[in-house]
Amino acid sequence: MAKILIVISSDIYVRNYLRTDALKEVLGAYECDLIADQELALAEEVSQHPNFRGFYLQNRKIDKRHELLFNVMMWRYRKKSPTFRFRWLRNSQWHLVRRNKGLAVFVLSAIRWFFSAMVNPKGFRVVILGSKLIFPVAGWLLGKELEPNQMVFRLLQKEKYRAIIFPSAAFDSISVDLIELAQSESIPTLCLIDNWDNLTSKTVFRRRPDHLGVWGTQAKEQAIAIHGFRDEQVHLIGTPRFDAYFEYRDEKLGASPYGFPYILFTGSAMPFDEIGALRKVESVIYKSPFCPNDLAVIYRPHPWQQKRNTAAEFVESDFSRTFLDLQIAEGYRSGVKPETTVPSFQPDLNYYPTLLRNAALVVGPLTTMLFEASLCLRPVIALSYFDGHHQNTTKRYFSHFQGMQEVPGFSFCESPGELASLIESALSLAKIDRKDSDKKTEYFLHHSSDSYPDRLKALIDYVVEG
Repeated sequence: MAKILIVISSDIYVRNYLRTDALKEVLGAYECDLIADQELALAEEVSQHPNFRGFYLQNRKIDKRHELLFNVMMWRYRKKSPTFRFRWLRNSQWHLVRRNKGLAVFVLSAIRWFFSAMVNPKGFRVVILGSKLIFPVAGWLLGKELEPNQMVFRLLQKEKYRAIIFPSAAFDSISVDLIELAQSESIPTLCLIDNWDNLTSKTVFRRRPDHLGVWGTQAKEQAIAIHGFRDEQVHLIGTPRFDAYFEYRDEKLGASPYGFPYILFTGSAMPFDEIGALRKVESVIYKSPFCPNDLAVIYRPHPWQQKRNTAAEFVESDFSRTFLDLQIAEGYRSGVKPETTVPSFQPDLNYYPTLLRNAALVVGPLTTMLFEASLCLRPVIALSYFDGHHQNTTKRYFSHFQGMQEVPGFSFCESPGELASLIESALSLAKIDRKDSDKKTEYFLHHSSDSYPDRLKALIDYVVEG
């Protein structure tokens, strides 16, 4: 039986790959060793896995150097993806510039941002090092002393692995190490891109794995155009998180988590005035004749919110027909807070299908859960307008959303003034046909009659056999 190595470098991969059945077929077909980052918040849970063989420890100083090089490369190749520029603006705290409070506030905030970006290691330093003239030398110097992880190196020398498999967001130092070390030992590598925007929003690959498992055709095109992969290196595989959505269609709807009809407002990790948008949505359902009297709004803030210029904390008493999502409320009771990231808080994926499928409509700023709602055949309104407080909220910065308007029931709201009419249209929309929807979403997410575990096992067979 061939032996393979599986590497888990993030808590979210514990949820997406170890808590699901993603590896079920692989574990049965191969002798698998599982290793993980020692500093995971869920390290103890990982250590209980029957295939666990040990932890590796990352040098955080080297991690920081990797991160700087990733950001410098992102700026150098910013023309390959519009989202790279957005990421730099966010990293340099462009949100400090206020454009809606008059000229004096704009000038003062712009000055404040300029000096902040001067000292911010993710600000103008990245622009200078990533410039056309300086990058050849800066890139070489930054990468010169990035010695690969020696704990992993010793493991690869000791064992005879036929392949190394690792989920990644294309922005982690261990991936670079794994690829370099595997190449030195002639071991093929398979990187599983975990999220929708990972190939357009982070950086370009410094070292390319031998094979890349991606969500769908869109991601394959991005891998080739942005990262320089060859066609035969990129494989459509989907994601283990979404198979359940195809099982929870009309005939298997499941009991609603709420005893009343509701619009689901799903928040984004990116800064957005969600409380202000919630007030607009609640106002619409009060005034619109299309909305039943018992229709309410369920607000599900993103579990890992980034800092924003507007109020982030939802106060239920400030609303009359808007309520906090049960799963997030439980997280808050356990100590999670708005505008924070608690790595150990990994919401149970089994809750998502019934939450989405029972919603009359799903509304929110640009976030992956809007796509998930489309997979659940729900009408969707994506808030893609400038919210008045955060400069980078429009869809031009989120290139992975391009083409989503072709999905039945999906619409972009590019002005707050459009919200009322879009909500009325969505609530009066005819039932979305699954075949029509699947034809369009297939571009973004590969799906087939076999399960993700089967697809992953078939791909690893291909990688191992060479």
